[in-house]
Amino acid sequence: MTTYQDVLKKASKIIDNFDAELILSHVTGKSRAKIFSAMKSSLLEIDEFRFWQFAQKRSKGFPLAYITGIKEFWKGEFKVNKNVLIPRPETEALIEELLKEDLEEKKLIELGTGSGCIAISIANEINNLSIYATDFSIEAILIARENAEINKSKNIIFINHDWREEWLFPSVDFIISNPPYVDKKDIKKNADGIWYEPEIALFSENSGFADIEIIIKKSYQFLNKKGKLFLEHSPDQYNLIKKIANETNFKSVNYKEDLNKDIRFSILEK
Repeated sequence: MTTYQDVLKKASKIIDNFDAELILSHVTGKSRAKIFSAMKSSLLEIDEFRFWQFAQKRSKGFPLAYITGIKEFWKGEFKVNKNVLIPRPETEALIEELLKEDLEEKKLIELGTGSGCIAISIANEINNLSIYATDFSIEAILIARENAEINKSKNIIFINHDWREEWLFPSVDFIISNPPYVDKKDIKKNADGIWYEPEIALFSENSGFADIEIIIKKSYQFLNKKGKLFLEHSPDQYNLIKKIANETNFKSVNYKEDLNKDIRFSILEK
């Protein structure tokens, strides 16, 4: 007989304890609290088999969120799979900055919605904000729509759209995006999990700046007067963002730091 305690103890040799607990919770359908209160309970053979399958994958860097299929973000839980980027907690700061604006009865475009976590989190804070959430990947749009239903978000229109192509949107008051901004050459081969995520959502040409430049230049045309573009990016891209924004005639560019005091977000006002 193999108990919960047995597998957790053995798994601790190859993966983090917390990860092992979440995987065991996932395969058994029991909460971590219930597992801890019944550590001597025997594990079904099929659950033990699935547990070790997932534990081995995790030991090789496979993202935990793709194993459990769930990632917490802001105030909700979001379904994720290999077709969408895993939501990062630092991106919540982008939402915090946007929520400082007067969003009542305004219009917003999100570029690259992925799992929908940004658009859905914003929608659930501001009921009368009209949101157009776009993504190049139809698979991502399907996940985002499902997450909107799970989180009971109703004021979002999801659109399959490539920002490199023609924009067919109405003018809006705000645009928000966490675009691909990573230079693939800068990522170490053994970086935990990142190589399992969709490359199109992570990596960009021109040292990671190609998509950001497109978004800045096209956003200007679709923002109302005094409209704002909210961007997440890498710290070393801020100066170039400011240069392109000035060339595109944006009125101002401000930055916000992440918890590590790195410049992670830019806010461009038309």
